Amino acid sequence: MKTFQWLQLAIQMRGSILPAVFPRALLCGVLGILISIVHIGGIQIEIPALGNVVPSVVLGLLLVFRTNTAYERFWEGRKAWGDLINTVRNLARQIWVFVEEQEEGDHEKKSPESKVIGRVFRCDEATFAP
Repeated sequence: MKTFQWLQLAIQMRGSILPAVFPRALLCGVLGILISIVHIGGIQIEIPALGNVVPSVVLGLLLVFRTNTAYERFWEGRKAWGDLINTVRNLARQIWVFVEEQEEGDHEKKSPESKVIGRVFRCDEATFAP
């Protein structure tokens, strides 16, 4: 059963994009068959060469600019998130260092709060080591 798991996944309809794409793909296939039949019947169908070149170049440039813009936005967000993580880690370290222990058991009282901050912002245990 494990060997055919990929096949079941490939033909699974629920949660798939196939129902949305299949009618368009079928229409393109039928159109291609009709054009082939007309061509075999002796009627020449031609498309001007420059009719596709100019829109293709414009579309290509548009896609390049949109991709670069999206990547710049992603990178800016990633930098902001990294700055936030570093700031919170530094704040947690400063709290750990500058909050004085009044009694002997205060070290154990500070530890759970530091671990919560560590779990939320994925800090490791060494971050809060005294």
